[in-house]
Amino acid sequence: MDSSVYAFPSSREEALAMLWLEKQDLSGKTPAELHTMYWEALKEIRADYAAKRNSGYSFR
Repeated sequence: MDSSVYAFPSSREEALAMLWLEKQDLSGKTPAELHTMYWEALKEIRADYAAKRNSGYSFR
């Protein structure tokens, strides 16, 4: 049995993506559409973080 534990969200980026998703109008969305929306939000957040980090942006 695998004894590792995975907690969600495991990062700030995952938490922000889920928070963003929760604030959207999800009426009529399918589970597949929710999945896509979450991963697109996470990808955008991670890209923004990387761009800021690479430009010397201070996160403090």
